[in-house]
Amino acid sequence: MRYFGLLAETLQKEEEIITTKAKNIGDLKNELLKRYPTLENKTFVLAQQNSIKAEEEKLLEQEVALFPPFSGG
Repeated sequence: MRYFGLLAETLQKEEEIITTKAKNIGDLKNELLKRYPTLENKTFVLAQQNSIKAEEEKLLEQEVALFPPFSGG
């Protein structure tokens, strides 16, 4: 797992290795919210293979990144 921006600051880490039984992105997000209650009131998206993923998408055995909201420009 890689954490960016405010999420890295909140968790006081930029990356970690976790073991999960999650089958999709939504399941992983729920696991993270249970593991880190401080994320509960944060807005974030999960990305895999350099692409933001929807919660119903299958979780692959690869690096996942959490990104806070960002704006274009």
